[in-house]
Amino acid sequence: MISDLKLGEKMEQPCLVRLQKIGTSSNGKAYAKGLLEDNSGCIPFICFEAGPIGRLQKLEEPRPMKVGGSVDINKYSTNMTLQIIMQKAEAVGPEDDISSLLPSGGIDLEAYKKKLDELMAGIKNPGLKKLVATVLSGETYQQFLINPAGMRLHHAYVGGLLHHTVCVAELALAMGKTVGGVDADLVTAGALLHDVGKLKEISPELGFPYTTEGRFLGHIAIGAMKIKEVAGHIDELKPETLEQLLHIILSHHGDMEKGSPVNCKTKESFIVHYADELDANLNQFHKWESKSSWEYNKMLQRYLFKS
Repeated sequence: MISDLKLGEKMEQPCLVRLQKIGTSSNGKAYAKGLLEDNSGCIPFICFEAGPIGRLQKLEEPRPMKVGGSVDINKYSTNMTLQIIMQKAEAVGPEDDISSLLPSGGIDLEAYKKKLDELMAGIKNPGLKKLVATVLSGETYQQFLINPAGMRLHHAYVGGLLHHTVCVAELALAMGKTVGGVDADLVTAGALLHDVGKLKEISPELGFPYTTEGRFLGHIAIGAMKIKEVAGHIDELKPETLEQLLHIILSHHGDMEKGSPVNCKTKESFIVHYADELDANLNQFHKWESKSSWEYNKMLQRYLFKS
């Protein structure tokens, strides 16, 4: 397992390979660099071998490969982290066990499924209740239970979308209760559906690659279109309620500069946005990759401390 690797060791195991760059060094020698992952963690690699580089450059998305190399100090790191000097990269065969390559968040998925069902059942507005129940039903519901919430940045593990969604809803409802004067049903529905477009944006397959639809449209637009389509068949849902729900979905990144088509303009939309942002940020502490109390976080672009 990647988390067990020690300096000076040789390694050979199936890994999920994420290619980041193929280039030429100052001495004219080709190199490839990227990340190796399994469900215990990830480690950067660099490769100077022509054979593996030739196979790596064909990767268009993360792929499982049988990787061999040595564990060394990453000389470009500021805190003496490790890297793999890759000497081997081959296609995995049917005899190779790759079950360890799907990231696990170490969460009780059944407990979060129960929380999701309770949150859905707690919506009192008949139109919103039926809308959420319809959107999160059948195959969509089953996929919702296993999909990640991100490819790399946050909740990037099996069940990550379920975990993130329930946490956002619970945080949002707590904030709404403290603030007061908030439509709790709109907050719940908005929180539960804010990332539903990720079911079409990010594949649950190994490596969690982005889909073609996801790259073209993005999860915010996909989610809003899905919600509006379903809402057209729900007579109990008032047009003004649907407008406010769609506003929450479309503004949940907070500002247009952060990717939202519109800025937050209602109490409910601000609450869902900040609950979403807070949960994504705090998830950076969920799976600490090093033994150190300090670790640099690429998403937040700062060192974080965990005691």
